[in-house]
Amino acid sequence: MQNHKNIAYHKGAEQGKGLPYAIVGSDTLIANPHLYAPSLRDFHVIFWFKKGTGKYYVDFKEYLFKPNTIILLSKDQVNYFDPFTEDNCEIQSIVFKPSFIYKNDEDLKRIFQFTVASHIEGLQILQLRKEEGDFLTILSGYMKMVYNEWSEPSRSTAFYHWLSLFLIYCERLQTHPSNCDDVVLDKNSRLIHDFNQLLETNFRTEFKVEYYLEQMGITVKALAKLTKERYKMSPKAVIDERRVLEMKRLLKGTSIPSKNIAYDLSFDEPTNMVKYFKKHVGATPNGFREAK
Repeated sequence: MQNHKNIAYHKGAEQGKGLPYAIVGSDTLIANPHLYAPSLRDFHVIFWFKKGTGKYYVDFKEYLFKPNTIILLSKDQVNYFDPFTEDNCEIQSIVFKPSFIYKNDEDLKRIFQFTVASHIEGLQILQLRKEEGDFLTILSGYMKMVYNEWSEPSRSTAFYHWLSLFLIYCERLQTHPSNCDDVVLDKNSRLIHDFNQLLETNFRTEFKVEYYLEQMGITVKALAKLTKERYKMSPKAVIDERRVLEMKRLLKGTSIPSKNIAYDLSFDEPTNMVKYFKKHVGATPNGFREAK
């Protein structure tokens, strides 16, 4: 794995036409060296590999992609690809700021939710069947047309609706396999969504399971059953993994002193974070930061 000491940070305002969204073709993507360097972004990215194979990295873990793979990356996830060429790969990306697609609380209930928690990475990767790829090709074709040919304000309005359909379809592929009971799945998915939203908002200050139980109004047994079925982990392990992930990102992606990171994540003393990090990672924070 590369040295992540210098992770590039990209802002959505600097992308494409200066809009909070863009759709980018294979030629442009492959020619961009940022694709192959460890990066953080303040916007979500959908990578669609239509042809080719290779490796990519998300939050310090290695994965493989193959033809007709969609990778759904949340903002603030460290990610990059091993170099590949146009000769053997074809890739398309759709990028957008969260505020562009999630305009109110109802959107959070209706449209696919991105998450930065590393334990859900398995659900960020969709392997498409031919008919699924054909349908998404139609949707992305309309996005490309309005992005390149239409003018404001019609362009943003149309792109928003086509992107919403694209995300809703991705959610259907991700969470609604044909052999599942939709009623049960919807209820459990909603509870997991609520837990993830609470965790993402509060992991810096709330790291006891009891807080999440109280906020959600469920028992520890019910939450444990959900996290075991979805993540093969206890609720406490899910919380710990999210905290550790944030430490890794800050250690590798910034020059913030480890003691400041400790206080930002509500440790009473920096030495407590050192013990906690070493327990979960097997290395000290400074050792992890300096490792190649």
